[in-house]
Amino acid sequence: MCRGLKGVFCANFATPRLHWKPCFSVWHGRCYVPHPSDHFYYLVTDDEGFDWCPRDTALRYKVARDGDNLLTTFQCDLCWFRNLQRRDPLPDLPQDNLLLCVIRRALLDSLWGRELQTVSSTLHATRNMVQQWQKVGLTPQFTPLGPFPVCDSLGMGVAVAMLLKSLEPGLYKARYQQFATVRKLQAGFSNIYMASEEGASCLRTVGGDKAKHQLTYSPTQSLWFERFSQGCIRCMGQEVRQVWAIPLPVMHGLMKVLEDEWLKSPDCVVREQVASLGAFAVIAFCGSFRGSEVFLTDLHGLRKLMEETHKFQRDHVVIPLLGRFKGEQNSRYHLSPLAAVTSSGLQVQT
Repeated sequence: MCRGLKGVFCANFATPRLHWKPCFSVWHGRCYVPHPSDHFYYLVTDDEGFDWCPRDTALRYKVARDGDNLLTTFQCDLCWFRNLQRRDPLPDLPQDNLLLCVIRRALLDSLWGRELQTVSSTLHATRNMVQQWQKVGLTPQFTPLGPFPVCDSLGMGVAVAMLLKSLEPGLYKARYQQFATVRKLQAGFSNIYMASEEGASCLRTVGGDKAKHQLTYSPTQSLWFERFSQGCIRCMGQEVRQVWAIPLPVMHGLMKVLEDEWLKSPDCVVREQVASLGAFAVIAFCGSFRGSEVFLTDLHGLRKLMEETHKFQRDHVVIPLLGRFKGEQNSRYHLSPLAAVTSSGLQVQT
């Protein structure tokens, strides 16, 4: 029995499904390698560009480990192809070969959603339990790992789409797109599923008015898909380019340049353009707004508030914004006391 725990077995092992013969797919861990056509990106450096070489780097994401199927749901490539296409692959069809390649990559990513030490300890504990049961002649009490129905109930189709999307040129990398980009396909699928008849009918909510948890049968919420996502982001990595805030001295320098331009120009049109540019910069800076949100400034409300500024001799004016913003209550005006343009000129208050 313990010898039978060596390797990676398909969950549908020795079980016929529909009209197909029983599946007898099993691999030694290190024999389950990427498809020959695999050219997905593998992370070999850190965020600073330096090589990193953990003990298992050479084989990481490129082989399976004995006992992987004890932690992560594992159906072989052929079974998954049948789940998705309801037929066997055709050797001469490029689309079928590409699908088999991506399925293999998705399966390896899902297996590497768990670290080597976790897999080894689980396999060791399983072997110990089998040995103890053998001493008393007890049949192993494990829950069967399969078989699975011929359908995609775990989200393999979305995983395939994400991996294919990652092969397209990206913004930061010319060879591939990052996980933060391709995971948007998962969000899109989940939204469509929730709007469907199946998603709306099976959806259940647990919790009160504030904290709620939703129970759903969406394939992208399965444990297998979670493992795939974890392994995928570890395999391809993620380059984060922080959006830095504009320092206050830089803003002061910009205001000084615009102030000089405004004072030395006798043309009213030029002065109006300089003032508009300065107002845009100040509103965006003081309100921490994205550029598009500045155009939501209510000019009628701004003129009214500027009249009150002159009337009561205040040194600032509140900027009213039309519409609703995340985290704000529904209202016509969003009054931001931080967004201020001084009445005496284009300046940024510290």
